[in-house]
Amino acid sequence: MKKLASYIFTKADVQSQFSSEVQYNNWIAGLLRAKRIMKVRKKLYVLLDVTGEPLVTKFEIASKITDDAFLCYHSALEYYGVANQVFHTLMVGSKSRFNSFTFLDIDYIRQKPNNSYGINYINQARVRVTSLERTVIDCIDDIDSSGGIDELLYALEIIPNLNEKELLGALSAYNSIFLYQKVGYILKHYQTKFGLSEDFFLECKSHLTKQVKYFLKNDYKEIVYDSYWQLMAPKDLLSQIRGGY
Repeated sequence: MKKLASYIFTKADVQSQFSSEVQYNNWIAGLLRAKRIMKVRKKLYVLLDVTGEPLVTKFEIASKITDDAFLCYHSALEYYGVANQVFHTLMVGSKSRFNSFTFLDIDYIRQKPNNSYGINYINQARVRVTSLERTVIDCIDDIDSSGGIDELLYALEIIPNLNEKELLGALSAYNSIFLYQKVGYILKHYQTKFGLSEDFFLECKSHLTKQVKYFLKNDYKEIVYDSYWQLMAPKDLLSQIRGGY
């Protein structure tokens, strides 16, 4: 076995150790025949244990798909251990294009990044993932990609803390009026839990215009006008996860 820095590698990671393309191809073919590695996708391989299982997690695989690949939306919630459900889909942010693919019954789906704020590399885990604060903002921006409003609210129930400066940083990176509205409306329900200051909500409020938006009108039976956030929104946002509609 050639020297490898990780249990997952690309052709580019090891090619310098070979004198020719033929030598590299023969090495890969031999490892595949011996069932010591498995091909994830073109030019990406994982080492296997004695049972034939990959020696890396699905999160490590996602982070290795491209040089800038990172976990986002519900997949980031899952990585942090705050998702209510485990999906067979991983959402992978990447500026570099790649075709979505399936490996060991997991679908790896590319998401075009909205911005580059709050993307962290966890060195020990060899995983690139949006920060918890960026993840929350992303999921409020695209609730479908968070797994739905119930999944998002369950995550907020579990998340132990959030840094409001980081939340505002992620909001600023988006610079979306509607997102400021939605974030202010949702997180107001968790102000005490996360210790969010009134200044945080005043900052969200300061970006609003006079335009009224509809929010979650198809997910709840009772929609009312919230004059503070200028939203037509659920009368009781938390009703679906705390019993009743």
